[in-house]
Amino acid sequence: MGREDKPQANGSLRAKVIDSVRTPIGFFALVVLVAEGLLGAVAIFIDRPEKTYLVYSMILLIFLLTIIVALFAVFRPEALQGLRPSLIVSASDIPKVETKSSLDEIAQKESIPPDQVDPKLVRFIPPLSPAKFRIVDLPRPQPPPYYGWPYSPTGNIVIYDIPFFLLPVTDSDGSMKGHLVIDVQPSQKNDPRQERLYAGVTNTRSVHFLISAGHGWRVHEGVQFLNRRIGYLRFAFHDGTELRKDLILGKHLREWAFGNSMDLVTELDQNLAKPAWLSHDSTRRFDLLTISFDDQVKRLEFIDIVAEFEDDHPNKVISTPAIIISAVTVERNSSS
Repeated sequence: MGREDKPQANGSLRAKVIDSVRTPIGFFALVVLVAEGLLGAVAIFIDRPEKTYLVYSMILLIFLLTIIVALFAVFRPEALQGLRPSLIVSASDIPKVETKSSLDEIAQKESIPPDQVDPKLVRFIPPLSPAKFRIVDLPRPQPPPYYGWPYSPTGNIVIYDIPFFLLPVTDSDGSMKGHLVIDVQPSQKNDPRQERLYAGVTNTRSVHFLISAGHGWRVHEGVQFLNRRIGYLRFAFHDGTELRKDLILGKHLREWAFGNSMDLVTELDQNLAKPAWLSHDSTRRFDLLTISFDDQVKRLEFIDIVAEFEDDHPNKVISTPAIIISAVTVERNSSS
């Protein structure tokens, strides 16, 4: 009876030990206890000075665990309980991408076009009010310039109650690379470059841009770019009139990817533009720039995005910042 009960008792003890390890700190404590036990058992059968080294190791191991737990308690207390930080989503928590047939079924059920179902979040996107908003399509060159970050937002999104569409860009395997953008930069001789967007919207009240800058250095190659004009927006109306709005780095737009460099422009004048999106690791962002025409509601024909640095360095080859546009939405006058 005694011999049969002993294995059962040992098995029960192991089960209790395993069951007690429910958190990272419990696992660390168990590992340290096992290591201390092994080192102590070995120390019994060896002589000095090796025994002394083992005793020192046992003491050092305890202090090391204490320091690790203290650091976690200060910087990541939730990790000690096995909790996931709120900004990190488990792969098991990410909704699975629906098949094309499933998206079509959702669209049919909701009586909407299939492109108004977000395939990443698998949620219904309310259709735009044609009387109020009009999304402007960006040019699609081959290969397209894109917001080079696989976790950037794509599809239909709403920012400050304004709808935008960010066209996803994928590689040959279908993996996400970012979203389509306008990326326009002057030549090193400061020859202007531009992209034209056709709107054709009557009773235009305002135009909303998701905007950022590429190579947005404060100072580069001896040239200051912070608080300088790096380009402008030109709005052409049906009656032949035009409106121009300068784009100043550090006021209307800023560098899209901060990285680890302190020489990139992070400032933004929030009286002129608003923060629109920030990545989960706070290293990438774009902002909302709104140009309003409240005093002259007209038919907007097209928009030119022109990159041209405020040049006072003639005959000097310089690398200038680029203007990056992620999405454009035109808002009509509410009376239309």
